Amino acid sequence: MVKKFIAIIISVMLLNCTNASACTLTCDFSEYTEINAALRSAVMPGWGQSWNNQKTKAWIVFGVFAVSVFGTFYYLAKADGDYVKYERLGARDSSYYDDYEKDLNTSRTLGCIAVATWIFAIVDAYFVAKKESKKYAFEKFNVDTYGKDGVMLRYKTRFSI
Repeated sequence: MVKKFIAIIISVMLLNCTNASACTLTCDFSEYTEINAALRSAVMPGWGQSWNNQKTKAWIVFGVFAVSVFGTFYYLAKADGDYVKYERLGARDSSYYDDYEKDLNTSRTLGCIAVATWIFAIVDAYFVAKKESKKYAFEKFNVDTYGKDGVMLRYKTRFSI
């Protein structure tokens, strides 16, 4: 399913781009909007909170996410090792199987915490930025000048009300 989705996206991109120099994708993350804050948190949990000037919350969100992801992979590897030991021993009532189940459940729990933290970071960054963006009025001064070399001059500013 994922391979088909990627193939469709690549096909659409190739069909839309007949001239390689005409295919450009520009993402502007410089404006303070809720979408930009949410996208930042989607890339790295905590980045959107930092963008919203919530530095302590950003470090907490990033720390919880990083520790839970690390713990997920650590306990998953430990569970795999316990299962190999259990299979090698061949005893039904071995404590290795109990260790395997415990480590696997811990890995799943930490994985759920990582996903929940990631979703929280995206949603929180979006709504905080939406609330904070109402405090700003965006004035854009665009002076577009194209010469023979294709130079464009653009000036943007943001001020609070």
